[in-house]
Amino acid sequence: MRAAPRAAILPIMTPRFLLHIGANKTGTSSVQRMLATNAPALARAGWVYPDFHLSHCAHHALAYALAGHPTRGLPDGWRDAWTKATQDPSRRYVISSELFFRNVPPQAAATLFPPGQTRILLYLREHLSYLASWYAQAVQERNLTASFDDYIRLFPQPFEGFLKRWEAVYGTEAITLRPFRRDAFPGGDIRADVLSQMGGVSGIDMPEADSNLTISGNLLFFKRMLNHVMSYDEAHAHPIPDEFGAYAELAERFRGRFETGPETAGLVAKLFAADRATLKARGLDLGPVPERVTGQPCPDLDTLQSDVALIAQVAQDTGKAFLPYAKRLPVWPG
Repeated sequence: MRAAPRAAILPIMTPRFLLHIGANKTGTSSVQRMLATNAPALARAGWVYPDFHLSHCAHHALAYALAGHPTRGLPDGWRDAWTKATQDPSRRYVISSELFFRNVPPQAAATLFPPGQTRILLYLREHLSYLASWYAQAVQERNLTASFDDYIRLFPQPFEGFLKRWEAVYGTEAITLRPFRRDAFPGGDIRADVLSQMGGVSGIDMPEADSNLTISGNLLFFKRMLNHVMSYDEAHAHPIPDEFGAYAELAERFRGRFETGPETAGLVAKLFAADRATLKARGLDLGPVPERVTGQPCPDLDTLQSDVALIAQVAQDTGKAFLPYAKRLPVWPG
């Protein structure tokens, strides 16, 4: 593991709780892994990252409980257990889950993290790259069949509405907005930026970055085709989403960004012009919407047939769980 880059220490308020609420697709997994694996260094700086029902190093179960999720919450008595876990008045506590931003009612969050004792830390990402990442995940994990342009229209997801809900409970001054841009971070690393928002923490070891590969190219296009013949429950069932994530390791053309042209960029710029202007007025500059994104063609017609054949061969050789559904496709080899 390598040492953390030296971060600029910012003059910030130091309330009892620092609640890192995301947003999704802003390096949250890497931040959470860093916090979960550096308890001694955090303790020396007066911080605790509570080991409270952590899931993938994050406080997702806590967020689900506050959101009232019917199956992913916490066992009875969890509120008392949380009070005991955070009872040391000499410590400050950092909590992290990207589920908070969109899923948890801020009024419910305030029952654990009182206004006046809590600072909210929120990172937001430029809209086109944010939506592209969401889209690839939705195709991978569900039975979404829409094109990317249709997805943008169906699920525009402006930030402002969610942000106003948090401001209504905690106030504007308690919310620190940061752009998810490498040029805005110490050493280009969001983890160093989070540490600077904590007032600076020395002696941190940075784990290797998580490799949550985004499916792309003809793998993404094939999964979209497969979704036409799968129900939501079939597409969502374990381990099918993970099976497609594993395919991303198979070939470079199966992962990374997918190509989007100027028409898509123009659509995003138009749909989110008001959202971007409002955020900029708050002092948050997400950077321009790129005129196009260079990446994997989706589909790449020149290699589509051979790529589907490769997907089929691996599925046959390894007995993938999605194989029975793939055989419903007329284009499935054999």
